[in-house]
Amino acid sequence: MQNNASFLTVNRQSLFLVNTKSLVGAVLLGLVFVLVQQIAHRIDALINPASVIIGGVTWATFTGLIVLLYRQPAGLITAEVAAFTGLATGLSVLAPFFILANGAGSIVYSLVSWKLPMKSWGHHFLAQLATNLIGNLFVAIGLHVLLHLPTGVILIAAGITTTAGVIGGTILTKKIYESVYRAGLIN
Repeated sequence: MQNNASFLTVNRQSLFLVNTKSLVGAVLLGLVFVLVQQIAHRIDALINPASVIIGGVTWATFTGLIVLLYRQPAGLITAEVAAFTGLATGLSVLAPFFILANGAGSIVYSLVSWKLPMKSWGHHFLAQLATNLIGNLFVAIGLHVLLHLPTGVILIAAGITTTAGVIGGTILTKKIYESVYRAGLIN
């Protein structure tokens, strides 16, 4: 049985972790994620509604942390709890596209962190870069489909959100994950 599961293991990290701790943790962090996103998006709406800077950083950070702490399917559970709650609460006109962005972002972060040991700044940067590019691609599609914005405006808005998410997400995810690890809260 162990040989069948070995294909899932790279750098001693499993791509999947299905136990009560990870599933309950995913739901609980999903609820925290929802609360943080509700606040972050409202602050962003005051600053610049087209560029989701604070929401982008918190999205990137939570996406990375959930995957690093609980892997999959917890990453998808948390991502979609946040997306569907955003849709139900009218968080953004783009909320329907958060379903795709959150799910794809979680999967991409999982795949990158599965292949890399996630010990260096570069590993966290690459995971956030890939995650933010894919996630913000879906949001950019939403900007085009729902708001009919010009391509130049979409590229600028997506570029700002992606840059903020990559930088902020890399720093916060690495620092928080290392702190949780040093505290002995994860193996």
